[in-house]
Amino acid sequence: MTITDTSLLMTMSDIAALAHVQRPVVSVWRSRAAGTDAPFPAPISRQRGVDLFDAGQVGGWLERTGRGNNREATADAAAYAVSARHDFDEVAFRGVTALLALREAGDHALGGLTAAELLDAADEHDPDDDLLFREVDALGTRLVALAEYVDALVEAAYGPAPAFERMLTDRAKRNFADEGDLTLSRAAIDLMTHTVTALRFTQHADSVVVDPTGSAGDLLVAIHEAHPRDLPVLTANDDDPAARLQRRRLMVHGIVRTGVPVQPSGAFTVDGSAVHIAQYPSAAQPTMTPVEMLSAIDDIVLQLTDQQLAVVLAPATVLTDIGLSPEADQLRSSLLRSGRVRAIVRLPAGMLSGKPQQLQAIWVLGAAHTQHALADRYAMVADLVATPLDTAVIDDLVSDLVASLGDRSTVRAHSFRFARLALTRTLLASRQPLIAGVDTVAVAPEQSAAALAIDIDRLVTALHSDLTVFPATPDQSSNTMTVHELLTAGHLRYIPGNRIAAEDVIVGKVDGIRLIGPAEVANPTELGHRSIDRLRFAAGYPSGRVTEPGDVVFCTSPKPAALVDTEGTSVVLFPARILRIDRADPNGLLAEVLAADIAALPPGHRRWRAWKARQVALTQRAALADALTSLRWEQKQTRDRLGQLDELTDLLMTGITAGTITLASNAPSKGTT
Repeated sequence: MTITDTSLLMTMSDIAALAHVQRPVVSVWRSRAAGTDAPFPAPISRQRGVDLFDAGQVGGWLERTGRGNNREATADAAAYAVSARHDFDEVAFRGVTALLALREAGDHALGGLTAAELLDAADEHDPDDDLLFREVDALGTRLVALAEYVDALVEAAYGPAPAFERMLTDRAKRNFADEGDLTLSRAAIDLMTHTVTALRFTQHADSVVVDPTGSAGDLLVAIHEAHPRDLPVLTANDDDPAARLQRRRLMVHGIVRTGVPVQPSGAFTVDGSAVHIAQYPSAAQPTMTPVEMLSAIDDIVLQLTDQQLAVVLAPATVLTDIGLSPEADQLRSSLLRSGRVRAIVRLPAGMLSGKPQQLQAIWVLGAAHTQHALADRYAMVADLVATPLDTAVIDDLVSDLVASLGDRSTVRAHSFRFARLALTRTLLASRQPLIAGVDTVAVAPEQSAAALAIDIDRLVTALHSDLTVFPATPDQSSNTMTVHELLTAGHLRYIPGNRIAAEDVIVGKVDGIRLIGPAEVANPTELGHRSIDRLRFAAGYPSGRVTEPGDVVFCTSPKPAALVDTEGTSVVLFPARILRIDRADPNGLLAEVLAADIAALPPGHRRWRAWKARQVALTQRAALADALTSLRWEQKQTRDRLGQLDELTDLLMTGITAGTITLASNAPSKGTT
C-alpha cells in the first residue's frame, strides 16, 4: 500500500474509541464473530506488531451488527482512524495540519483541487510562509490524496478544530517526533488553566497571555475554551516546526496571536500586564538539560516587570529537588535570590501522559517583596506529590497560589490548605528539597499555640494526667520530609512483607509467631489472632524476616494504615510492609508519629514513597516518646477495664436471668441511661 491509497486505518484501540466501548470488548468481538456469517474485518496491515484495520470496513461492520454504542460509526470512522496509511510520517502529519489550517482559512473543501491550485491557495493565505506554505509544498505527490483525506477527516470530526486535535492525539500515540512524552495530562492542563485564569483576574483587563517557548499550545487552547472571548495571545516568532505547528493550531481554533521576537540569546520583551506560561523541556527542545531549563526561566525573570506574572511547569528534579549539578544549583539559587519566585509546588505523578511516573513542579513568578529586607522575603511552598489533583484540590491550590502573590496582610488573612510560607534564606540554606525541611513564616502563631495549649490543658485536667506543656522556643520547630527522602538519607529502612502460604497460617491464639497483615494493620485489636508455627517458619521460610520493637508496619489498600509493633518478633504478611527507623540517626522520626501520619492519609494515596513524615525537634523527641509511652499504657489500662466491664455486664445478665445469683437491692448506682 502507498500513501496515495485512500483507505483509512485503525488500531483496535481506535475501534474501541469509535464504538464507545472498552478496549477488551473489541478483542471479544473479534474472537466470537470468527466463523459466523458476519466475521470481524480482517487486518489489512501490521505496523510495529500492531494490527491495522480498514476504517470503512470496521464502521460498516459495527452498523450491520449493531455492536457498540455509536450508531454513526461509519460516518465517524475517519475521525478515529490512525491518520490514514501505514507510511504516514512526520512530513505527512505537518502537511495534514497545514491543510486543515488552509481549509479553515479558505472556509471551503479542498477535494477536487489540483496540486497547483492547493499550492496557490496556500501561498494566498500564507504569503510570508509563517505557518503552512512550506508544509503543504513538502507533500509533493501526496498532496491531492491528503487533501481528500482532510475533507473526510473534517466531516467526520465535525470541523477543522476537532479534526486538528484528533491529529495531535494520533501524533502523540505514534510519537512521530519523540514529543509525545511532553503531552500534558488532563489534570495538568486543568491546573495550569485555572492558575493562569485566576492570575489574570488579579491584573488589568488588558492582560495578555504570553508563551515565550512557542509550544504551549495545549494550555493556550484550554484557556481559550474557558474564556473564548477574552484571550489576547503572544507567542514566540520562532521558525522551528513546533512553533509553526502551534500557530496553525491557534489559527484553526480562531485564536488571534501576536508575535514576540525572541533573540538567539533567549531575551525578549513584553510590555503591559501579562501572564507568561512555559513548560520545560519545550516541544522545540525536548532534550533540554537542567541548566538550559533554568537559563530559560531566567530569561523570563529578566523580562518580567512588576505588572507581570509567570507560571512555569518543569520536572521536579529541576525546580524543587536536590541533586542538581553545581552550575544548575547556582542558577536556581540565583533565581530564588531575585525574590521573583513566589510559589513552589511539587505535583503528583501523572502530569505528563508519556511519563506518568515523572514528578513535575510549578513555579509562580511575580514581583519581588521589595518592601521587605532580603532576609525577610518568603515564598509559598507546597508538596502535593501524594494528593490526587481533583477539582476541589485544584481550586484550593489555585487559591493558595493567588494568595501567595499578596503582601503580608493578604497572606495573614488567607487560610492556606496546602501551602506554608518559607523564608527565602532558609530555602537557600537548606540541603533538602525546596518543599521540605524549611522554617515556616509565622502567620498567626500566637492564636494557634494558645488554642492548642487550651485544648491540651482541658484534656489533661479531665484525665488527671501529670503532663505539662510550655510555649515552644524557635529551636523546637519541626520539619517534614517524604518517605523517599528519608530512605535515601538512610534515616528509614524499607523491609518488604513475607509471602506465607495460606495453609501455614494458624487462626486463633496459640504459641507461635504473631502474624501482622493488612487485617491487623487496619484493626490492631486483631493482633495475635493469627500466627505461624515457629519451626514451620524457620524450616519453610529461611529468608523470612521478623520485626524489631518500634517497627512501623503499614499497608496502602484499601486506604493507608499503619501500626507500631512495640513488641517485635512478628512476621509481616505481604502486602503489608515495614518501615524501620534508624536508631542511631532517626533525624527526628518517632514511630508513633510516623504511623499516625500514615493513618491520617485519605484513600487513594498509594504512592507510599511520597508520603510525608513529620519530624520532632531534637530537644523534644525523648520527651514526646516518654509521654506517648505513658498514654499508651493508660490506653491499655482503659481497654482492659472496658473488657472487664463488658464481661461483668454479660455475667450479671446471665446469672440474674437464669436465677443462679441474686443482686443486692442496695448495689451502688452511678449515672442514668
